[in-house]
Amino acid sequence: MKELKVLFSNEIELEDKRKMKLFYCLSEKPSIMKKAACCYGIQITKRLDDIIEYEEVEGISYSKEDVVSMIKRLYQYKVTPTSLVETVDDFVTLGA
Repeated sequence: MKELKVLFSNEIELEDKRKMKLFYCLSEKPSIMKKAACCYGIQITKRLDDIIEYEEVEGISYSKEDVVSMIKRLYQYKVTPTSLVETVDDFVTLGA
């Protein structure tokens, strides 16, 4: 069973004065391949007015610390769900 834990959140005021909220979550799912390990991923949820948008990348790493570090950078740079997949791909490819 997958668990989600909100680690960070941002509130951003847009040019038209509306407020957008971003929630950065760590997802944890028991690994099928390794019985004792969990596989970690990231979910970002955006709330703007009555619209909720989210994106998730599962199975990024068995290292919780590595994924939490990625989430921290996504939060700092205010990454939205739209660019999550591409940004995580860059992090993994560059070993960041």
